Amino acid sequence: MEQTTFIQLLKNNNERMELFFGADVQSAARIPLAVQFTFSRETFNGPAFEKNVKEIHNQKSRQSFFEFFSTPSNNSVLTYKMLAHFALHPQPEQELHRLKLNEKALLNAGFKSSSYQKIAALFLVDEAHAGKAKALHDEMKKHHFFLTGKDDIPYAVLLTKKQNNTVKLAQTMRKYYDALHGKGFKNGDALQAMTQLLPLYDEEFQPVLVDYVVAMKQSFLNNGVKVKKRSYPYLALLALVGASSEVVDEIVEMERALAKLPMFTGMQAYALMTAAQYVLKRLIENELLSHFNDSLLFLQALEMSDYIDDIPILLAIDILDIFF
Repeated sequence: MEQTTFIQLLKNNNERMELFFGADVQSAARIPLAVQFTFSRETFNGPAFEKNVKEIHNQKSRQSFFEFFSTPSNNSVLTYKMLAHFALHPQPEQELHRLKLNEKALLNAGFKSSSYQKIAALFLVDEAHAGKAKALHDEMKKHHFFLTGKDDIPYAVLLTKKQNNTVKLAQTMRKYYDALHGKGFKNGDALQAMTQLLPLYDEEFQPVLVDYVVAMKQSFLNNGVKVKKRSYPYLALLALVGASSEVVDEIVEMERALAKLPMFTGMQAYALMTAAQYVLKRLIENELLSHFNDSLLFLQALEMSDYIDDIPILLAIDILDIFF
């Protein structure tokens, strides 16, 4: 989808959601859903969305997975994005069944139920995969006991899709963490998330990826684009594909175009992340991931980072009354 077409559809979806959900819904809650529909090349239809959600809710396979959505404190952006995932899926009933099985596999492996576990279920392959993910998560705790928690479960699942040496992976993450902190990146969950993506390239520590991340950040700063902690994972994704200066320039151009839209007022960080997603998805579609040969795994890393970024934002909208 061309940039102008994408932006026009995004504006249209945002306006439609404003009308359907009401003016009291903040941009921080509405924009992620509008972006999700736009990347799916779909025009949001409020009544149709509500109808699809009700049909999904009535599926027999909903019971375990939708217990999460029945808790008022979990009326979050994640809730709506998950519902949109099902509504946009060509086979929603089968997808619900798959996620229910994956959720059970993660619980059996020793993970505790949480919103992050729901995200991990999207990317899990089978029970054996869940066991490997738990082994990696346990190893990660040895290197970052206080930082490693439920929010790291999806990363553990993603990393063990293709790699098996959990001890080496955890060691490599810690090396990236220390190296990037030494380059001025702030300690915390965002830095850990970034360092959990970098081993997707190779389970061995690659100093060149540290240099790439630092260069990416500096390129944005040189162009007057602030890089906040929540954008750290996208720097890792850009490093994984060896993004050129032309790629950075395209993201900056897109970010500036998005930032001019009223819907992104006070949301510069999300404008940057949306721009990065757009350009990275274009690279995948055009088969230009020259430094990363698994486009599906990379796309899953991109989608997972987007899901995780939206968890903390809470809201309450009447459409969720259908779950109570």
